[in-house]
Amino acid sequence: MTHLLFLRAVNLGKTNKVPMKLLMAAMEREGLGQASYLLQSGNVIVSATELNAVELKRRTEALVLDEFGVNTVAIGRTPQDLARVMATNPYTAPAGGTVHVAFWDEVPEPASLAALGAESFTDAQLTLIGNEAYMRYEGSTHTSKLSNALLERRLKVPTTARNVRTLERLLALETVTAGL
Repeated sequence: MTHLLFLRAVNLGKTNKVPMKLLMAAMEREGLGQASYLLQSGNVIVSATELNAVELKRRTEALVLDEFGVNTVAIGRTPQDLARVMATNPYTAPAGGTVHVAFWDEVPEPASLAALGAESFTDAQLTLIGNEAYMRYEGSTHTSKLSNALLERRLKVPTTARNVRTLERLLALETVTAGL
């Protein structure tokens, strides 16, 4: 079974440093499966694992804390889940803008989801589908009020966001497509 783990808030500038090559070696040493990654931003692919998704996430979070002193949340998806997320994406990126998808595993309160879905933003659009938020930015994500931090405040669950271009690259990897 192949699992994708999105590590929340790792390798952001000078904080929460998790050297991905060292993490991959530690994951394999600890018997979590065959581990690889895309970029330094916490996109982990684990194949040939016998662990279920919950146990893999829990053990990866503990390993990141033990090895690197970073407290992170691993949010998991299967290759099939990611393909569904990409097929469901209601947006295309505008010129000068981007589209991001935020993921969460915990269950937000229905009222929190409804309130967030009703919000509007001057420079971005938001669509909530399942355990994902699709965010289309007209310009920079750094100046928008719509952010991962806002999602976490409104939903009261850990979330992590990725650029759609990164997700497309993940889906193109042989280790991921083999899991489809």
